Amino acid sequence: MPHCIIDASITLAWIFDEDGRGEVLDKLLRPLNLAAPWLWRLEVANAILVRERRKDLTQVQGMQYLQALESLEIEVLDEPVNRSLSQLAQLARPHQLSAYDAVYLDLAVSLNLPLFTDDRNLQHACNRAGVELISPP
Repeated sequence: MPHCIIDASITLAWIFDEDGRGEVLDKLLRPLNLAAPWLWRLEVANAILVRERRKDLTQVQGMQYLQALESLEIEVLDEPVNRSLSQLAQLARPHQLSAYDAVYLDLAVSLNLPLFTDDRNLQHACNRAGVELISPP
């Protein structure tokens, strides 16, 4: 059983060592049983591809990051088959979330798990929805 939901923002801060927090995040995240929604894979892969296109990373470096992500023990959960687009929008609207971020919030709510995110808007939405947050350093 997962201990917490991780989103793409904190994953990218972790692997790219953004703001020099990589080591601290590693110590926080490694002992946890992490889970993420299915779209997490798309978001983190896309962020790497964007950095390649911007020439911030070479393709070799991009592949190394992708392989590192593949090696992480993050349980990727399927999208619920019974969730409608309207339900997702109803969750996103009051919190002014993207549909992507609403998926993370929905998963944390439905599994009653804390969410680890670096996204300020999603953090505020979690506070309003009563979802426990694991605060990044």
